[in-house]
Amino acid sequence: MGHAVNKILKDLILKHKIISGTRVHYMPGWDCHGLPIELKAMEAFNRKKRKVAGEGHKTAYEIRNTARKFALETIAKQKNGFESWGVTGAWNVDHGYYRSLDPSYISAQLRLFSELYDRKLIYRDLKPVYWSPSSQSALAEAELEYDETHQSPSLYLKLALENGGASCPAIEQHRLAGKQVYAVVWTTTPWTLPANQAVCYNPALDYSLVQSSAGEILLVGKDLIDYLGTQLETSLSLLQTIPGTELQSLKYCHPLYQQKILPFLPAAHVKAEKGTGLVHTAPAHGPEDFLVCLEQQITIENLIDEGGLYNQRSPEFLQGKYALTEGNKLVTEALTDAILKLSTIVHSYPIDWRTKQPVMLRASDQWFIDTNRLKQRALEEINMVEIYPPASSEVSKKVIEGQLRKRPYWCISRQRAWGVPIPVLYDTVTKEPIVSKSLLALIEDRLKKESTIDFWWTASLEELVPKELLTQLGTSHDRLEKGKDILDIWFDSGVSWLSVLGNDRVADLYLEGVDQFTGWFQSSLLTSVAARGKAPYKAIFVHGFAVDENGMKMSKSLGNVICPKQIARQYGCDALRWWVCAHATQNTSIPVSHKLLGTSAENVQKLRGILKFLLGVVAPDGSTNGSKQETVRQDMLHHVDRFYVQQLEDFHRNVFALYDAYQHNKSTAIILNFCHSTLSGLYLHVIKDRLYCGTREEHNNLKAILDYTYRILSKVLWPIVPFLVEESWTFYEKDHFYKAKQNTTNVALPAASESVHAVECALELRHVVYHQQAQLNVNSWLLEVAIECDENDLALLATLHPSLNKRETTTELCELLQVGSVALRKASASENRFAVTVEKSDKPLCQRCRRYLVSEQDDKTFPICARCSAVLRQRRE
Repeated sequence: MGHAVNKILKDLILKHKIISGTRVHYMPGWDCHGLPIELKAMEAFNRKKRKVAGEGHKTAYEIRNTARKFALETIAKQKNGFESWGVTGAWNVDHGYYRSLDPSYISAQLRLFSELYDRKLIYRDLKPVYWSPSSQSALAEAELEYDETHQSPSLYLKLALENGGASCPAIEQHRLAGKQVYAVVWTTTPWTLPANQAVCYNPALDYSLVQSSAGEILLVGKDLIDYLGTQLETSLSLLQTIPGTELQSLKYCHPLYQQKILPFLPAAHVKAEKGTGLVHTAPAHGPEDFLVCLEQQITIENLIDEGGLYNQRSPEFLQGKYALTEGNKLVTEALTDAILKLSTIVHSYPIDWRTKQPVMLRASDQWFIDTNRLKQRALEEINMVEIYPPASSEVSKKVIEGQLRKRPYWCISRQRAWGVPIPVLYDTVTKEPIVSKSLLALIEDRLKKESTIDFWWTASLEELVPKELLTQLGTSHDRLEKGKDILDIWFDSGVSWLSVLGNDRVADLYLEGVDQFTGWFQSSLLTSVAARGKAPYKAIFVHGFAVDENGMKMSKSLGNVICPKQIARQYGCDALRWWVCAHATQNTSIPVSHKLLGTSAENVQKLRGILKFLLGVVAPDGSTNGSKQETVRQDMLHHVDRFYVQQLEDFHRNVFALYDAYQHNKSTAIILNFCHSTLSGLYLHVIKDRLYCGTREEHNNLKAILDYTYRILSKVLWPIVPFLVEESWTFYEKDHFYKAKQNTTNVALPAASESVHAVECALELRHVVYHQQAQLNVNSWLLEVAIECDENDLALLATLHPSLNKRETTTELCELLQVGSVALRKASASENRFAVTVEKSDKPLCQRCRRYLVSEQDDKTFPICARCSAVLRQRRE
């Protein structure tokens, strides 16, 4: 359903632009790489492994082969689905769409990587990044979800100050009887304590020495004394307040290695809002910790491996243990004597969006984009981008701006097999990366020949790096190794503008789900700003996600999934498209239910009936090839015709304006209202007598107006229900609607304001007449109506009924009110706007038109009115 919403919304916009005379450039594409597809490949491999006993570990090449096969099969299925929904695209044309596994796409991406590396916008460094032990890969923030019910330890820990804090005069002065003084820290990640390398404090805060009810002297933030007393369930007596600036000389003993003395470091990120005012600092596991220690030139100690296990550099009792579970337990047990309080906290915790397992912040050597250098320009560019829908544009803009501001760097390397390799060699001695344009040229040349970059994993170094290149690099094969990382999927998909737009063009619109503010919208912006200094889009449109009628996310496990194929089979593709148009643009949650889909199908069926009626009037007979358009004769137009044509043109203009503003839900409401009320409920109803029983000239004039109506309605409906319009059009012209000339010429009418006001007045009068008619319960054409109104209304109605104080049967007011006769006069005085008297006539109705009353002198055997007599006489002649 997510695909249906996304692709159909795009198609609504494309079809509207096409029918408006705009040339569109739309190249659909698929992001083929990344973890989701690799996991599918691994699942297939594991199923096979269970059947074939003793099969070994799957190689990167085997993973890639399986993943590629799955991706290509999925693309074929999805492409068929998109075509079946009527989505515009060059689906069966070479280069009509892109795939991120195509050689040309990969080459463009590798060249961009090399260019940004040369400009020092891409670099390699050791930094803490979100790491998924379950995937054994770094993750971007956009690849995180949050478990709101996650449970973590809540640990308050005392750290013994070196020499009792004697290096700080203020502490030494108030140390009671030479007692030990402890700095208090709080953490929800005890597993990081083995990697502790400092305690951070804020020089701008005040700190205090306090004495607990157990007699211990503790160093804590002054503003947190009462809070800590409650948390620790103890009374804390204030001994001395100390300015934060005086803590710079303090040192403390590592909680697990008492002989290891560590520093206090100043840091602005320390706050007095929660915790203790002192922060346990493990630079391998926190970006702020990392930056503080980097500034102090403190070497980072990383004790966790790719699987989330403690490595050989960690304490012996932790080696090989899983940090996030066993690690927390073993560390807290080892620190029993230093624990002030240990409890459990329920809080929001990041998890891997695919495996749903907890992630950690872990330092590793990765490739990064320097977003700090891009940030200001990116913010300037996004400020000029229009964001739709307008109702949430300000909030949406703040979201993406907030993401940009808080992002110090972007990790673009992943430790996976399925993706585009980072084209880098490493010196095995120095571990320094080697990025070479000559190597890149060799890769591109081979990629073009083989149509796949699998050779990066299968070819030996000797095959990849010829002797000429070795000489150029000044090294040897035994000092080189290939990089094993791939580019982040968000970099991979974010550079799609390069293949679709090239270096110069900017897209008019990017359209995706609201979650892409942390994903594709942002990665596209950053890569485009990095490469060419501008955003890749002029506007962004965001849509929500499909949920069931109870607001629950659709999932197979809940059994609430309704798939597009099922909808199309049961209700038709046009009903699916109508549902998307009517519901997908105003809320972040898009309800899907059989009730809503049934209503959509009913709406489409009503529109089908209206088109069918119009075709009955305007479709050519079998003797003509194509539709012969009649010309509107101005001298034969009634006021209601002028009123209706203006309403039609306003309708056309309003719907197209809503399409241009991407307010599709409002457009469906206007379409239904116009078709049901103005077109079917008023105009078609009023003109039926002239259409069926009038003169040939009257019929042809109405046919010209309805022909114009049919063309306008087809233009308005085609973006939403193209199957209905195309089917209808085959009865109108032989060519397809989208190939037909749709520059519909407006019906040239003089200013119709007088007609509009007169008809509007008559329609208000009609409500009063209908109320009176309902009480009599007779055919309205048998009614004789007397109307009294004030001077202003009388002047308007006289336009439609020129004879005052005299009963008339053939005026336009009779036609609009659908009554046999009207007598119109000025009211002497009345409480109501219209004073209406309705009586049933004793005269019979014309047997031909069932419209006019027949006078006594007419033929009594087959009574017809004077109008019908004249028409029949004309046809006989």
